[in-house]
Amino acid sequence: MFIYENTHPEVILIHLHGFASDVKGNKVRLLVERSRKGIFSFFAMDMDYQTTTTTKTLEVLDTLVKGFSQKFKEIWLSGSSHGGYVLLNYLRFYAAEKVRKVFLFSPSYSTLSLTIQEVGRDKCEKWLKGEEELHFVECETGLELTIHKDFAVDITQKGYEIIKDSKVDFPKDLSYPLYIFHGTFDNVVPIDHSRLFVKEVKVQRYVEVEDDHRLSNTFKDLVENFNPKLNMPLC
Repeated sequence: MFIYENTHPEVILIHLHGFASDVKGNKVRLLVERSRKGIFSFFAMDMDYQTTTTTKTLEVLDTLVKGFSQKFKEIWLSGSSHGGYVLLNYLRFYAAEKVRKVFLFSPSYSTLSLTIQEVGRDKCEKWLKGEEELHFVECETGLELTIHKDFAVDITQKGYEIIKDSKVDFPKDLSYPLYIFHGTFDNVVPIDHSRLFVKEVKVQRYVEVEDDHRLSNTFKDLVENFNPKLNMPLC
């Protein structure tokens, strides 16, 4: 499933949802509402991260960015949780000429490490070797997830983990302005990860809010009140 709103002739925002989510979530709904006011055109699709590898997901994203670059002058990227993880790796390994702004909401910097921590290393051993799929119940949503058997091997081999052993593996300065928003009550991605990241990497703006991982209470205000052109507290 995908959502496409062609409401602005020059700018499009491509949004990547989180790992245990889809395009039916609240963030996508609010971004669609914002798009319909003519602030930007909008695209989001179900990414199905669990059924594939990060490498293949990045290839799909690159195809989307290059395709929309033929129609729009500016590309804005937005990612929530694991969607942010994918976007950060896209910035690391791909050259996207028309990307102008990147918005990250409670981004994951260590999806593999956080998954192992949640499930337990003993239950992950065969999955980490690429020998079988990983089955577990996601703690925040209660959803039963099955992750592709090559998911972990792909991350390890390609070096997609951005924070590992309290060290940040990311360019210190990019040509893309990064806007990062993180909830202080996040029990999925530790806010300390964002604090460490912004100490090592130049970002346009970092905002902490008193909220949970999903930014359940503050996302609407962030979207409506943040203006990247004025560098004020999206669009």
